[in-house]
Amino acid sequence: MLPTNVQNPEYFHKVVDCQYACPAHTNVPEYIRLIAQGRYADAYMLNRESNVFPGILGRTCDRPCEPACRRTRVEEKPVAICRLKRVAADLREDVSARLPQAPAEKNGKRVALIGAAPARRAARISTSPDGRKPRPTSTSASTGCSRSRSAT
Repeated sequence: MLPTNVQNPEYFHKVVDCQYACPAHTNVPEYIRLIAQGRYADAYMLNRESNVFPGILGRTCDRPCEPACRRTRVEEKPVAICRLKRVAADLREDVSARLPQAPAEKNGKRVALIGAAPARRAARISTSPDGRKPRPTSTSASTGCSRSRSAT
């Protein structure tokens, strides 16, 4: 028997409907378990593996996971998965020591960051620990970046 390939999103469709419905395929059952145990920082860090902005998405996500929640088969309402993400972000202790750190010595490679502020920040967060030097492209008013607009 072959080992389970958890890198394949189709696996979650067979096992965990809410995780399959999540665009980031966040490990929903595990972070709910961690929150139930009061381990908010652990839940936040688990969430951060697939989503660099768990606190923001806990407020703004359109919750595609909740209609897929199997809890609706037992009760009429799904688990408030999105709200739990917010709880973990709000109640966690300081996790700065657990966040990936950029290496002291860069590898000399550069990567251009294109997009508005949230996309640029997500790219910076995911490329800095690899030793690549992020280089933002010029900002423009069309991206919605407030720094590029002239103050009048």
